Amino acid sequence: MGKEKNKDKKKTNNKRNIFKRIIAAAAVLMITASLSVLQSRQVYAEGHSVNVDVSGKDAGYSAVLYDNTSGLPTSEANAVTETEEGFIWIGSYSGLIRYDGETFERIDSTHGVASVVSLFADSRNRLWVGTNDSGAAVMEKGEFTMINKKNGLSSLSVRAICEDNVGNIYVGTTQGVGMIDNDLNVTAVAEKELGQLFIRDLRLGADGLIYGVTMDSKIFTLKDGKLVRMYKADELGIPDVLSLTPDPDKAGYVYVGTQGSAVYYGKPGKMLSKKVFADVSPLASVKSIEKFGDQIWICSDSGIGMIKDGKLTVLDNVPLDNSVDHVMTDYEGNLWFTSSRQGIMKIVRNRFLDLFEGYGLSPAVVNSTCLDGDKLYLGTDSGLLILDEKRKKRVKNELTERLDGVRIRSVIRDSRGRMWISTYGETGLLRLVGGTVIAVTVDDGLPSDRVRTVCEKKDGSVLAVCTGGAAVIEGNKITEVYDESYGIRNTEILTAVEADNGDIILGTDGDGIYIIRDDKIRHISVDEGLSSDVVMRIKKDRKRSIFWIVTSNSIGYLDSARKVHTISNFPYSNNFDIYENDRDEMWVLSSNGIHVIAADKLIDNKTVEPVFYGIDNGLPCIATANSYSYLSENGDLYIAGTTGAARVNINDDADDIDELKMAVPFVRADGIMYYPGVNGTIKLPPGPKKLTVYCYVYNYSLVNPDVTYYLDGFETHRTTVSRSELVPIDYTNLPGGDYRFEMRISDSMGHDDSEFIVPIKVRKAFYEQIWFLVLVIAAVLALMVLMFRFAINRRTRAFLKKEAENKEYIKEVTEAFAKTIDMKDKYTNGHSMRVAEYTVKLAEEMGYSEDEVEKFYRIALLHDIGKIGVPGDVLSKPGKLTDEEFALIKSHAELGYNVLKDISIMPELAIGAGDHHERPDGRGYPKGLKGDEIPPVARIIAVADTFDAMYSDRPYRRRMNFDKVVSIIKEVSGTQLSPEVVDAFLRLVDKGEFRAADDFGGGSTEDIDNIHKRFEAEQAGDK
Repeated sequence: MGKEKNKDKKKTNNKRNIFKRIIAAAAVLMITASLSVLQSRQVYAEGHSVNVDVSGKDAGYSAVLYDNTSGLPTSEANAVTETEEGFIWIGSYSGLIRYDGETFERIDSTHGVASVVSLFADSRNRLWVGTNDSGAAVMEKGEFTMINKKNGLSSLSVRAICEDNVGNIYVGTTQGVGMIDNDLNVTAVAEKELGQLFIRDLRLGADGLIYGVTMDSKIFTLKDGKLVRMYKADELGIPDVLSLTPDPDKAGYVYVGTQGSAVYYGKPGKMLSKKVFADVSPLASVKSIEKFGDQIWICSDSGIGMIKDGKLTVLDNVPLDNSVDHVMTDYEGNLWFTSSRQGIMKIVRNRFLDLFEGYGLSPAVVNSTCLDGDKLYLGTDSGLLILDEKRKKRVKNELTERLDGVRIRSVIRDSRGRMWISTYGETGLLRLVGGTVIAVTVDDGLPSDRVRTVCEKKDGSVLAVCTGGAAVIEGNKITEVYDESYGIRNTEILTAVEADNGDIILGTDGDGIYIIRDDKIRHISVDEGLSSDVVMRIKKDRKRSIFWIVTSNSIGYLDSARKVHTISNFPYSNNFDIYENDRDEMWVLSSNGIHVIAADKLIDNKTVEPVFYGIDNGLPCIATANSYSYLSENGDLYIAGTTGAARVNINDDADDIDELKMAVPFVRADGIMYYPGVNGTIKLPPGPKKLTVYCYVYNYSLVNPDVTYYLDGFETHRTTVSRSELVPIDYTNLPGGDYRFEMRISDSMGHDDSEFIVPIKVRKAFYEQIWFLVLVIAAVLALMVLMFRFAINRRTRAFLKKEAENKEYIKEVTEAFAKTIDMKDKYTNGHSMRVAEYTVKLAEEMGYSEDEVEKFYRIALLHDIGKIGVPGDVLSKPGKLTDEEFALIKSHAELGYNVLKDISIMPELAIGAGDHHERPDGRGYPKGLKGDEIPPVARIIAVADTFDAMYSDRPYRRRMNFDKVVSIIKEVSGTQLSPEVVDAFLRLVDKGEFRAADDFGGGSTEDIDNIHKRFEAEQAGDK
């Protein structure tokens, strides 16, 4: 809202001044820059408008104090400012603190930034930090540069910082002023005149001058690094100057605060002391003065005040009231106050207005609210309160005196302007017409004097709901009483409503609902679908032919046939009342706050996720059970609460999120921070194993919008969380390529949204380039061709000699290929060699010849050669594979077969690669062979492969227990593995084979599926 106002001002008056003001600590400055002066230079932060009404006329406000008991890692705050992306920075004696609206984070003091007394954000969005004893520091993209005496500062205690129109930074210390240019060179300013003076504050004025104030009450001005004028205390006529602020709207004029309670206004000079602007008593010792629009804020040692239209308002109901040093507005228009003793306080707009606080009333239980013109009637347990909304004062008259001490259950105004006051005692029911009060009691025929409320009927008569039944009042007479004689077993009536067809619907305290039509009565209880027989409220829907029901444990409705429907998915049970706004949303008043949800979603009863407003969201009071809150035609709901009354307009937008800032100010890749470049793109080196995206929605108000985020190019779905649940997002193993991190926020009811996108570019590694993949494939093929051609040539030259040599050569080649294959899959290094060795043992045990055993060894070495054709990220993926990824894994059998089948020197090599995943039961792949259809060598490799898969270490588990492995192989004999090979395996086990030399027991006893599930859960927890 503040930005929209500034835009309107700029359109209507191009010479209208908009100023940058940021507060720093101890005697920190707030800079103001005039657009008329800065036509060619736009200083970053324009002066924000205030989005808070402390008068309580139009909206409420909430004050939140942060100290070491409520999130702030300290109990004092010396300075506060805001940088462009939206971070709030707080300076304290314990260091520099960053706040994003959710978390306070103390910045590591190893940079040299420890005791912070002043802060400033310049036009380049650099954060300047003034320390108490280490000089100044400037932070840009997370890096600090220290400026101290070595650089030319006269003192290491920096009390004030500001910027002039050309980007020079002025630093006020306890011994003069230093000017820092764009290259961070320091020059002493007016060293002779200012060199030994303690500088309290420095400010940029609308006339382009730097205004300063010293500890000994001097005021001075600077321009282009030179002293323009020095005003001593006797020249000013004000001996106790404590603070100074240039008027952002009038060049050359200043506000001056004193040690006492006087604020002066005018041009510095002899006449300034005669221009008293305001006496701010009871405030004293004015530490700073800030002007936001038409509001002038006073910070003092004894509290906070605001001057508007010449009237001083002292904030005497806020938690920060001592040693208040500075105030600033953030980009949302919230106010932030610092105190060197109490911490930091924000004051934010609250859509809920605390009526009791505004009128200075003591807490009380309110049972009913009702607005009649400018008069707000409040029925309490101890009488009637009348508040004059126009004059903002409490009204006392004969009626309030008459009802003093009387318990009032409801105050209802009918369509004819009559006020009906239901009391719970001897007073009965009162009807107020003009200034006349008419009582209706048991003497007139009421069932009892314990009256809860009234309901106006279409014919103008009134139905009074009482203990003992309900009575119809026409004129001054009771014409009908609905009680036990009508068949109402429980006459403790809590609520009543009339339907369009004339039905009278009554809700009772323990006997469900009674519907009366033409002297006939129908009873609805839990047997007919009610979740509870205690019916607290029945209300007609504005648009639908239904009646909403609030029972003691649920929300529901009666349809046109008077059938009960319970909203079983509503998340809260102890509800009191329900109201409908112009957006067709239902406001449910409950014992824990207010739940808001669209009526259609409530009726749909599928995903019922209402927006919640509680004490933390600014709700001043909780609704009283079985109370009657008034809803005006324009949507103002006057809530009757257990400690008072509050007002909220339920037709207004739920959350004002249009101006909320979103940002990804930095990311962390493998422990290194990366920041957006000039065009906003974040560039990363190849192959980041872990990327953390630090995404923020800078929200300092009471709203809690939904945030949806998504890494386009990597993720397949979007994630939505509430703002309070937003945390840095982790991604692992990002391939090279272009990505977009998208954020979208929407208000709690989904009415509005805005989007933010930051491009992220990961440079591709050389092995991800297409040319590299082509080169590798060509090299492998060329190598195979050359090796086999070389072998054939040698064989033809000396066949007999070559036969022996070829055997050894083929063995070495196949072993080398096996190692190459295993290098492809980091999880199974050495797997091919072990499978080949196990295959030899099994073949020998089964009686195969030496030549066959040797051939089987070579075949086994290359059984996984097809994995070369499977993408590395699939082979190396931890956790469960998708169906598509598993299909790629399975393809390695057929790929391997196709690679080896044409090798004429030993065509049998293809058998192991192609058939080692076939199963005797025909459920294997790729061909689905059964029993003896599977080649013998493939059956043997299958057992060896299965054994090694379980009896070897993997990243997600140690090798399995040996006995567990043996039992599993026994179990799958005949289904997954060939029985004759398993029998050979078991014989070898009995002989002591296969068990590793370092195996003395132990090892995992988990099933593979359980291991995978546990591994996936651990991976999910790490993210």
